[in-house]
Amino acid sequence: MIVGTSNGSGTFDYVFTGVPADGEYWEFLIAFDDAASCTTLPADPAVADNFMASSYVDGWYLDGFGAILPNDGTIVTESVCDTFEYWAIASDTYGLAPAEPYSGFGAWNPQTTGTFAPAPIGPETSMLKWQVTMPATASGTWTFSISPEDAAGNNAWTPVPYYFRTPSAITPAELTECETFSDISGHADEVYVRYLATLGLISGFADGSFGPDSTLTRAEASTLIEISNGYDDTMLPTSAPAGCDFTDVAATDWFAGWVWQACADGYMNGIGGGLFDPNNLLTRGQIVTILNNVYNTGSTGGFFNYVDNLLFIEWTNIYREAAWTDVSVGAFYAYPVIYSYGIGVADGTSDTTFSPDQPVTRGEFAQMLYRALSDWEGGL
Repeated sequence: MIVGTSNGSGTFDYVFTGVPADGEYWEFLIAFDDAASCTTLPADPAVADNFMASSYVDGWYLDGFGAILPNDGTIVTESVCDTFEYWAIASDTYGLAPAEPYSGFGAWNPQTTGTFAPAPIGPETSMLKWQVTMPATASGTWTFSISPEDAAGNNAWTPVPYYFRTPSAITPAELTECETFSDISGHADEVYVRYLATLGLISGFADGSFGPDSTLTRAEASTLIEISNGYDDTMLPTSAPAGCDFTDVAATDWFAGWVWQACADGYMNGIGGGLFDPNNLLTRGQIVTILNNVYNTGSTGGFFNYVDNLLFIEWTNIYREAAWTDVSVGAFYAYPVIYSYGIGVADGTSDTTFSPDQPVTRGEFAQMLYRALSDWEGGL
């Protein structure tokens, strides 16, 4: 029995106390002094002024994945430099029917063991963004792990804790400072830019800057995508492959080989009318579409040789959703936007907008590429 008094508007506030066990069924009865005031509520047939209701705690396990995929929980991942992001996404509603109860996401419980324990960034509600910089003084055996759970105490992946780095000694490469640029310190995309630059997948300008808030042309994007696919300028076609002979791409253009290769691989297409539009800005909708194309068409080598089986391996599992007001159902980027956001590769520009027609910045490009490439067992 819960005893209380309604407020002036007729609303009755009540609070359960105690901690119900997983799967435990609770039933409660509320009796009203004035049945007439409850005509809009479903009534217990036996007692007109009673309202019967029930609730129970779900027993459903969290589902999710991230920079590592769930298997036996014993993955050893070494970094190529001292600064990186460990990211993951989890849902307590994936796979449930609309009427099924759920507890909601509880906590990530990130842990680090070693002589230096950086404070994790997060946890957030369902997306963990744990950015770590190892100090030069780090030594001994280190581990990184998470034990995701929902609010009812259900674990996400088994066994837990789930290791990002199993117990092993720090290597010299992991303490080598990542590449950096004059304008990247403190930027929201700093970790992605520095890490990918260390891998040689992106580069800055001659003056030592990266321009994280600058935009990319479609020609520049084709170059970055194919560098990530393992190509250099000595491996590119010298003439347009079949179906890639664009009237606005000449053999003398610096980007010609990159555009032709990206087209031949099926990653980037023209805009129609025989045009590639190389000097126009790449949009946010286009970049997630390119990553979707990489998944659908496979790859020829380099880092993308993992794409065939692992990049977007959970592509059909949508772990988070948003009610986008600026993504129309019929748009070419509609599904790539939904899926890339759903698995954590891309973020929106607000809770309700993705801004698919907005030019993507170099920093945003780096984040999406980092997340896409690190979505495979063992990380980057």
